[in-house]
Amino acid sequence: MIVAADTSGRRVSASDLGVFVANAARFVAMREEDIVRFVDGLVEAELRGVSTHGIVRVPPYIRSMAAGVINPRPVTKTLRELGATTLLDGDNGLGIVVGQLAMDRAINLASTMGVGVVAVRNSNHTGMLAVHVIRAAAQDMVGYFTSNGPAIMPPFGGREARLGNSPFAYAIPTQSGEPVVLDLACSTVARGAIRLLADRGEPIPEGWALDDEGHPTRDAEAAMAGVVVPMAGYKGYGIAFVNEVLSGALPGARLAVDMPRAFLEKGSKMIDSWESGHLAVAFNVSCFGELSDFKNEVGRLVQAMKETPLAPGAEPVLVPGERESIARAESLSEGVPVSGRVIKELDSFADEIGIDRV
Repeated sequence: MIVAADTSGRRVSASDLGVFVANAARFVAMREEDIVRFVDGLVEAELRGVSTHGIVRVPPYIRSMAAGVINPRPVTKTLRELGATTLLDGDNGLGIVVGQLAMDRAINLASTMGVGVVAVRNSNHTGMLAVHVIRAAAQDMVGYFTSNGPAIMPPFGGREARLGNSPFAYAIPTQSGEPVVLDLACSTVARGAIRLLADRGEPIPEGWALDDEGHPTRDAEAAMAGVVVPMAGYKGYGIAFVNEVLSGALPGARLAVDMPRAFLEKGSKMIDSWESGHLAVAFNVSCFGELSDFKNEVGRLVQAMKETPLAPGAEPVLVPGERESIARAESLSEGVPVSGRVIKELDSFADEIGIDRV
């Protein structure tokens, strides 16, 4: 059901988006339990306002699985187990599915061991990382997740890509039930945001990217041919390096510099098989003290942030993930805003594979 409309597109209910994603997944014969994870991952990204990792990803994901590049029916395999740790092989599955399985495994370990650490190799693009960590927060645990991907970012001072943007995320349970969520990439901006502006023919802000010769650029197309830059200079580079170790070297996955980059080319309609890695960690709060005491302290910390006197001209202080929580509540109430460009792309793809349009 179309909930509302605007000049650039329209609002679509989360349930209708879910039906579209599920129908697309059935085209490649994904298992029903994996379809649930696939739908949750993409629709949750839309609800939280992270449209770069939402339904716009459906066509390249489905095309890659239909072509046999990515396995639509992965069977994860346990390679090693010791104490609170597990190493999984993702069977070349889609990371948005395999990552949730890994976090669920970490949660199960943490329920008996106090902490669960699950590393994954032979996986692919994980979508929005918040999807994985909020699963831990829903079980009153602190969740952490990181993943690697193809090299798109140079080390600080360099001009050629050597690292992925090495995203990582945390989720922390709270009294309100709405977790504190930190989900970010180590680049100044996600590459998907640059792609979005390039598609619109709009410039990018200063400090986002370098062109293919290493010069700062505001041209989105030049940025797509170049590299995104680390956030906070050498600090972002350092965090990205460590995350590459944790999600790449530790599980024995491909490193960023060894992954294919064909999907980066303009006009690419699929993603490559990355054989990438993830690290999912769950901390059982109750093993460290009373859960209610922990939530009270987190609540006091949140309140202290919210009561901070504002700098001149500043907007009200938000805690990590609050902006996305506000967007989620609005989208659940009024429908998810979907641009006309994305609607057109999805309708064309629906016709391509013979399913109902959005």
